[in-house]
Amino acid sequence: MIRRVILAGLSGTGKSTVARRIAEELGWTALDTDAEIERRAGMTIPDMFRDLGEADFRARERTVLREGLARNEVVIATGGGAVIEDDIWAADLLGHPEALVVWLDGESAVLVDRLVAQAGAVGKTAARPLLSDGDPLQRLEAMRVSRSAAYGQAAVTIPVDHDDASGIASDIAGIVRLDHGHPARIELQTPGTVSTISVGGSAVDALPVIVQSGWPKVGRIWMGVDEHVLPHVEADLARLTNAILADVHIIAIPAGEVSKSLEGLGRLYDWMLYGGIERGDAVVAFGGGVVGDLVGFAAATVLRGIGLIQVPTTLLAMVDSSVGGKTGINHPAGKNLIGAFFQPRHVLIEPALLNSLPPRVYTAGWAEIIKHAVIEPSVPGSRPDHLMRLLERNSAALARPGSPILPLLIRENVALKAAVVTADERESGLRAILNFGHTIGHGVEAATAGLPHGEAVAVGMCAALRIAREMGRIDSAAESRVRNLITAFGLPVTAAFDPDAVRQKMRSDKKKAAGVQQWVLPVRDGGVAIATDVPESAIELALEAIVRP
Repeated sequence: MIRRVILAGLSGTGKSTVARRIAEELGWTALDTDAEIERRAGMTIPDMFRDLGEADFRARERTVLREGLARNEVVIATGGGAVIEDDIWAADLLGHPEALVVWLDGESAVLVDRLVAQAGAVGKTAARPLLSDGDPLQRLEAMRVSRSAAYGQAAVTIPVDHDDASGIASDIAGIVRLDHGHPARIELQTPGTVSTISVGGSAVDALPVIVQSGWPKVGRIWMGVDEHVLPHVEADLARLTNAILADVHIIAIPAGEVSKSLEGLGRLYDWMLYGGIERGDAVVAFGGGVVGDLVGFAAATVLRGIGLIQVPTTLLAMVDSSVGGKTGINHPAGKNLIGAFFQPRHVLIEPALLNSLPPRVYTAGWAEIIKHAVIEPSVPGSRPDHLMRLLERNSAALARPGSPILPLLIRENVALKAAVVTADERESGLRAILNFGHTIGHGVEAATAGLPHGEAVAVGMCAALRIAREMGRIDSAAESRVRNLITAFGLPVTAAFDPDAVRQKMRSDKKKAAGVQQWVLPVRDGGVAIATDVPESAIELALEAIVRP
């Protein structure tokens, strides 16, 4: 559990201000090492450098930092050079499992502008040695190069170029609260329905309370569980069965898209109807996107609708398919062509469930998160480019489950999707932007054997990027930025498929309007827009760019 937060980074990143605001949010203590050194010495740091020398200052700095790291519930703002020595990263110091080190990072030019503005405001240019002589931008960039390896050991990197101190502090405080088991709650409101989404905590442990409060007269709980997930949660489900005042019926759902069929749906209907399901019962979908879609559609239609709880167990399901109320099954003519909009009353997201996922299944979920990062500037109330920069700065740490920033990213993605769905539940306008990468992506998924949905979406995004560039909507730099991020998260940018099969699947795409294919394409100023004027030549070039022999 995180008991101390340490902020590292160059001058101008706002460490002192951010530390104070994190401490205020958490009710912790803020410690500014530079200010504490000056208080103890009775002189300013520039005077210490001049009169006592850098070695003396570094010894004082090390003492103050070590003392701070021995405390709990403290947020420490360090000096720019405080964390550059290897020994300070020892397991009993910055490397302690209860210490969260955050690198506040910004572009050198932005940081110099901030330092100049601060110095001008207080009339103390000399108080910033960096500004006292020479080229400050060149000096700061040299520091970045020399210190980046040390700063890069931080568990989390937060970009500070465009966000204010309050937003940055809120993000970091959110990481701590989630780590302490305090779920983040997001309410998705649609006409006549409120879907409560909880991120963090124990989803299984929360189920009994949620069922008893939401379904006080419940007789049975009907739970569809992914067959691959079931062995990992059997002990938890046994505890649930003992804790809940209702009969719990569990059915294993075969893994893979083959379950999202009329046959798979009929199996669920038989299980529920012959088992005596009643309208006061509750249905729980416990698994990835396939289970969520299938069990959700069964809940939407059996007895004309039974209360639904989603417990997603894959990254893709957590950030996308479990949120928003889309349920359905596939048809030979195409993916998700039969279904219903049916909001779950609760979505319980427990990031710890990701720890048992096969690496490829975990990785596939990043496609939907990258999709959200691309469309974020088009979402009302969003922080443009926020997700994109978080992903770019933390891609290595997020390669495996367990990164402390992962629950925060899940929360941010859920909030983004909830905002879109709240504005347009039934995809009559804004919600269509969530289909970025899916037009060709669904075709690629259907035309390949066993390609995970997330990988197909990644390839589909590359196709949409290529179309947008061919049409002059974005430049090559914007295309490369997203492609590089896709690659950084271990996702493919090409796939082996028959282009004719993809063209055939696109003809039955459910996103058509009046027989015209709708495309979600990125635009030059960020975000996406719907297009219907895509020339066939651009589509053909895109298919050529993503097909792998």
